[in-house]
Amino acid sequence: MKRIFCTILLLLLSIGIGNAQHLPISDKYAQYDTDRLPASFHKSRRDSVMKYMAAKTAALFLSAPEKQRANDVSYEYHQDPNFYYLTGHIQPNAALLLIKGEHPRQILFVEKKQPAQETWTGVRLGVEGAKELLGFEESYIIDSLPQILKRVLPEVDSFYYTLAFNDVKNPIIDTTVKMASVMFESTKKVYPKVSFVSLGAVLQKLRMKKTPEELELLRKVVGVSNEGHNEILKNVRPGWYEYQIQALGEYVFKKQGCEYTGYPCIVGSGNNSTILHYETNRRQTQDGDFIEMDIAGEYHGYSADITRSYPVNGKFTPEQRAIYDIVLEAQDSGIAAARAGNSFKAPHYAALAVVRKGLLKLGIIKDTSESLKYFMHGTSHYLGLDVHDAGAYSLLEPNEVITVEPGIYIKEGSPCDPKWWKIGCRIEDDILITNAEPINLSNGSPRNADEVETMMRKGK
Repeated sequence: MKRIFCTILLLLLSIGIGNAQHLPISDKYAQYDTDRLPASFHKSRRDSVMKYMAAKTAALFLSAPEKQRANDVSYEYHQDPNFYYLTGHIQPNAALLLIKGEHPRQILFVEKKQPAQETWTGVRLGVEGAKELLGFEESYIIDSLPQILKRVLPEVDSFYYTLAFNDVKNPIIDTTVKMASVMFESTKKVYPKVSFVSLGAVLQKLRMKKTPEELELLRKVVGVSNEGHNEILKNVRPGWYEYQIQALGEYVFKKQGCEYTGYPCIVGSGNNSTILHYETNRRQTQDGDFIEMDIAGEYHGYSADITRSYPVNGKFTPEQRAIYDIVLEAQDSGIAAARAGNSFKAPHYAALAVVRKGLLKLGIIKDTSESLKYFMHGTSHYLGLDVHDAGAYSLLEPNEVITVEPGIYIKEGSPCDPKWWKIGCRIEDDILITNAEPINLSNGSPRNADEVETMMRKGK
């Protein structure tokens, strides 16, 4: 009887293994999106990095750690942008080793496949998936990384690194991180001829200029984010809680395929509209409130960043309209200055000049130096795999994507006429730098005050 049972068990296992081998690649590795960046994109990025590497060098990149939320519950996993950019791998406990020598090598180290564990954590790519799905010719389990490094380091003159992460759960990755953290001291004792160099500037230079494949994903997520803003404008009413406004936007993002929001959503009503990164989103709105709403999705790693400001009842007061029109004029001036060859700060200086002039005209300030009380942040940042993306912040170049987002924030109790209090207004759009005019990628939700009111009336 025991022999019969074992025979049946082996037969069932063989059937399962056979079926697994013949599963469609999407089911085999539980990756179902057909519009992700292709393996060829990530390979081209690795090749570009290796062009910057000198002969007889190696470079190590680590995946992001898993982060514990509470007890045995982790936060939803999000890959390190640099690691994703170079590999396309979206799972933890992995490493990339680039070796530039007589025979260049690109090696991805991944978690060992453990079917029993995958019942709890989901399918892992394993070595086979790294080759079949991500296009790596060479892949090993992560446990082998220390041994391979011991063989590689004596053969190189320079070892390139990226910043180490803290609080890493996997013991193999943790060992590697600790090695990276002390490499300037202890590792030099073991490998005295090896110099250690950061690749941060190289990745910054590559990531700030978007390829056609990246721009396609950015257009996708920006369009979805516009849809979320529009759905809110059509439906919001006085009495809604800030979190209900947030929930409607996030519903649209998720429904359209976004894996995450690009950042914690900001929905500030009343005096909360004057808090730049207000994320509590618990207040109940009241008739007459002005709302500053900075929300956007993230799709396949790429984030949009869009802000719209509006009266919750759909009708601007004269004071709200006056502030809004200044911010819109400032943004238009900033966008016009977002041209190739201009300084990265050109949009900010253009927007700031308009804000200063407008606040003086309304009597809110008496001297231009006072404008910092009400417009206290920069106007632009790069956008891509991070919402505040890597970039040189020097001269603007074609195929860069930046935000243009001036604002005016007048808190209750500010030293001006109380009629201006509790108006926080920011308008933010995502701008593609070209060889000609800048392109507003996020022009799909209304910016003009009349257009805002018209959209809000249509939903009533």
